[in-house]
Formats: sequence, structure tokens, C-alpha cells
Amino acid sequence: MHKRPLRRLRYLLVSAPMRPLTPQTMRFEPPGGWQRCLDVMLRRPYAVLFDSALPGELGRHSYLSFGPTMLLSCTGPGATWVRGNSTSRLEGDPFAVFERVETFTRQECPLREPAGVDGFYGGWAGLLGFDLRCGIETLPPPKALGPQFPDLFAGFYPWTLAHDSATGICELRHLCGAPGAYVDVAELALALEALLARGAPDGSNRLTAPELSTSRDDYLAQVLRVKHHIRQGDIYQANLTREVVRHGESDAVALYRQLRLRNAAPFGGFLDCGDGRCVLSSSPERFLSVRNGHVETRPIKGTRPRSKDAGVDARLKAELESSAKDRAELTMIIDLERNDLSRVCVAGTVKVPSMLHVSSFASVHHLEATVQGRLSDGTTPVALLRATFPGGSISGVPKKRALEILHDLEPVRRGPYTGSLFYLTPDFRLESNILIRTLLREPGRVSYHVGGGIVADSEPEAEWDETVAKAAALEAALKAAQ
Repeated sequence: MHKRPLRRLRYLLVSAPMRPLTPQTMRFEPPGGWQRCLDVMLRRPYAVLFDSALPGELGRHSYLSFGPTMLLSCTGPGATWVRGNSTSRLEGDPFAVFERVETFTRQECPLREPAGVDGFYGGWAGLLGFDLRCGIETLPPPKALGPQFPDLFAGFYPWTLAHDSATGICELRHLCGAPGAYVDVAELALALEALLARGAPDGSNRLTAPELSTSRDDYLAQVLRVKHHIRQGDIYQANLTREVVRHGESDAVALYRQLRLRNAAPFGGFLDCGDGRCVLSSSPERFLSVRNGHVETRPIKGTRPRSKDAGVDARLKAELESSAKDRAELTMIIDLERNDLSRVCVAGTVKVPSMLHVSSFASVHHLEATVQGRLSDGTTPVALLRATFPGGSISGVPKKRALEILHDLEPVRRGPYTGSLFYLTPDFRLESNILIRTLLREPGRVSYHVGGGIVADSEPEAEWDETVAKAAALEAALKAAQ
């Protein structure tokens, strides 16, 4: 049924003249600095930010843009493709639709030369919602209640402003020749300077007290149900989550400012999906990264809260590092990730260079691992995403059965939560996170989910306490923005 609209899509794209893309860069000194850029540009239509707000190995460069020249929005089996004044309705699997759109636009506008810069310099960026799971496996459809976002939402951004947190330097990166783009990077700089000079005021935040979609008693009972499935041999582990909602007016940019201040993370981000829906994330977890055909994932399991007392903080970190339960949980996820990557990587190249180590973030310690491989010839980043989504650390082992059980237990859909924010460049650089520690702003409400991995020896009360620890920074941001 989807062949006719996809043929129409091909006509819309390839009938235009071929316009090779030429990457251009220039140093840019924004009036008011990087924070001013965030405050102003995040209010622009379909703004997107990949925010490495926590300096360190993975937290040096951030990328900010808005005003994409093409948009793709998929919900269920249907998709809307907007390109200039043309709008097409597409039918089919969201991953397949996105792969075709990405391929067609790359053929229409081939990259004339390598970008010559690290990270994101323009291309596709957007959201992979958790319920894309339904198109990967034969799984139940999402629940009716909960956050209402597209399953897949992506825009083509012909430019980005890159910020180096180590030096404070900003650099404009522009794909000259992209449809709807500026003539050159100098013209783009003038437009951004004029925009920053105008500024943008904060809106209001008046939110109600938090409401739980799952009570403490219900969550404890759900943990026991997961443990029952483990004893029955259905699964080894499942990542159980719960939702917290506040109703009322909110300003997404003001909320995000408070979130990154209180919970700085290497894989944070912001995405305006239109219609008042925004994703605000301070995630510590990398989902997938691809550079020159090499792929890396960094699953996280196990959590301890940070303490202002250095001695207590060190004790909590050591406790996590030595925890048999948390180490066993992460080991299971490592095996799952190795299996997922082996489906699309060259045989023998999937390795675990870092098995178990503690990474410390603004509000919590996490146990983390690194899994790497080399993609097989012909494997595209979209095919990689399809083979590995959703991430093992936020689903369970084995993945399909765990997702079925979680669907039965969780009363509301997750929406973007435990999905991913991603960017994909014309030369197949991919970066993506796992959307945890994430606020979902919609008209009239702000929500978030928290959860944790349940294994055979999980204690229900301790699992509840872990979700409370994960929620602390989100609650602090919400209260500070009032």
C-alpha cells in the first residue's frame, strides 16, 4: 500500500536540480555568549540541541540549530513529509520510510567533500520514540494514556552552531547548497547576530503538584510481578518505569535552563517537535555512535545518589562498584548489546574494551560499560538503529519478552522516554542518546518517567528508592523554574 506515496516522494526529490553540498565553517562570537544562544535560539521553530553540558571524556562539544528545511513525522504506520511547499503522506514502517527519505535527500544533494570537522556539521536530527518498538517486533500497540509525541520526528538542518566547552569557542557550520539554506556561512552569521540582538523573554511556569500514574504500592507490586516472571524463566531482567505528571503552564526553555544547571550530563539535549511539544533531556547515556564505520554503545545499569560529603560520596561510589547485583545486571545487558551489534557488524569485531566501571554525574553514580564493533559493508546507520532499538539497558533480557511484560505492567505509554535523540550527517556520522532523565513538555502538562532494572534478587523498596533518587534532579529543576 505504501508504494504509490513513496514513488511520489521520489518524484518530488529527484525532479529538483542536483545541488552538491559544500561544508563551510567560520568562528562566531555570539553577542551574550553561549548561554544567550541557548536562551534565544531554543525558542525558534523546531530548535534542536545536542548538549554536552558536563565537561569530560564525552562532554566537550555541543550543537545547536533551528529552522530545518525538511521535516518528517511518523506516528504508527503513517508519516508526513514536508519539503518546502510540498507535503506528502507516506505509509509504511517508520524506519524504512526514514531510510528512503535520507537516501533520496543524500542522492539529491551529495556531499562534495568531507566536512573536515568533528561531530555534527548539519544533516538529519530528531527523535526516535520508544514505541518504534511496535514496528520492529510483533508487539502490542502503545497505551492510550501518557505523553503524545510522534514515534519518529526528524528534520534536515543545513547548519549548526558548535560550542567547545573546553575553550569557549563557537563555530558556525553550514552546508552550502542545501535546499532552503543560506547563500553562505557569512550570511548565516549576520542573521544569527540580528536574532541574538533582539533576545527573547521567558514565559511563565505555573505547575501543579506532582501526580503519580503508578503509586508506591502499585510499583512495589509490579516489581514482584517482574520477579515472578524471572522465577518462571520468562526473562532474566526488565527495566520497569513509572510516570510523574504536573499540569499547568510551562516555558520549555526556562525548564531546560534549570535542568542542565542541576543535572549537567554529556548526552543532554532539547528538541521542539512542534505543536507545543518539547523534549528536554539531561541524559548520561550514549545509545549509539558511528564514526567511519565503527560503532560504539555505552550501556548504564546500577545507580547510587551523589552526596555533598566527599567521604559519603566515595563510599556510595565504592558500594556501587562492588555490588554483585548491579554488576550482574550490567553484564546481562552487555551480552544483549553484543548480540544486537553482532547482527550488523563484521564477525569477530564486536569487543568490550571496558567491562564495568563507575561514571559519576551531577546527581548520581552509574555503572557503565563500553561495547564496540565495525559495521558490515552496506550497513547504514538507520539499519543499525533498527537492529538495536530500543536500547537493552532500558528494555530487558531477552528483549522481546521483556517488552511484552513491561507493556502489561506499565499503565501509560513512555512516548519519547527511553527512546533516543540523534543526529545523522550526510557522511554517516551518527550520535544518539538514551532518553533518560528527561522532561516531556506538552500543552497543559509536563511529565517524566523514572525506572530501574529488576533482577532476581531485586528488593522492591530499594527499587522504589532508586527511582526517587533519579527523579531528584528533575524535581529540583521543576521547582526552581516556578
